[in-house]
Amino acid sequence: MSERLLDPSVLASIGRLDLIARTVVEGFLIGLHKSPYRGLSQEFAEHRPYIFGDEIRRVDWRVFARTDRLYVKEFEEETNAPVRLLLDVSASLLYAPRKVTKLEYARYLAAALAYLATRQNDRVGLICFSDEVHERLPARGGERHLLSLLAALERQSAEGETRISATLLREAAHWKRRGLVILISDLYDEPQDVVGAVARLRRVGHDMIVFHLLDSAEKRLDQHGLYEFHDLETGERLMTDADRVRKAYVERIKELRSFYRHEFERAGADYAELDTAEPLDKALAVYLRRRKQK
Repeated sequence: MSERLLDPSVLASIGRLDLIARTVVEGFLIGLHKSPYRGLSQEFAEHRPYIFGDEIRRVDWRVFARTDRLYVKEFEEETNAPVRLLLDVSASLLYAPRKVTKLEYARYLAAALAYLATRQNDRVGLICFSDEVHERLPARGGERHLLSLLAALERQSAEGETRISATLLREAAHWKRRGLVILISDLYDEPQDVVGAVARLRRVGHDMIVFHLLDSAEKRLDQHGLYEFHDLETGERLMTDADRVRKAYVERIKELRSFYRHEFERAGADYAELDTAEPLDKALAVYLRRRKQK
């Protein structure tokens, strides 16, 4: 039952992204023998100034009475390094060999990760990008921020070309604190540049998880006979015999996947290849494992 709750085609029928995120996370927890939320520390760590969007219930009114200023309480797990979601929304994510597009799958995954991180009292940020940044939300905690993040995900449409390296390096230059960076993309960019950017973020102390979205149809090249291939990002079209090029194509995709796996591992980044027809539990398990290492 829990696996069915995580199936992308079932999730698509739910509609609302907040309900999808909750369904994915709760379904994932049903499948765990031991919930990762048991025994979470709630020890007080420090005060910090109130920021618009913080939950009112976290305001320390005793401090307000003394200082006439609003401060909120932070707890031990809230002082963890922030989680930053970088979501590729380039036009290639319009690919949809079945009911759910890559973009929809990526959106479900990002929403579930944000929901899970928020439940763990982590601060979560979001950057949606292609060849430019379409949306940027700073890393914050709380239910209100989560709803803002989910609304931003709902607004996204797939357009533009993929520019992973430049986006990663430009955004990281403005981060004042090291944290966990989660890249969700089909990685249709220059492989050496992508690997180089991830390695640079690792060298300066950021943790990295790369979720590589590839539908099984992309890996097998299911088409037969004369077929017109369409590049969703550039608009380029190519007519060719799918049966004649299949062997070379499949080998090239296999080499690319192997390259990414080897190079990310060498850089110290987690790499998980996700089939957009399969449940999302693998991605959530990778996330939890990485957080437990911190």
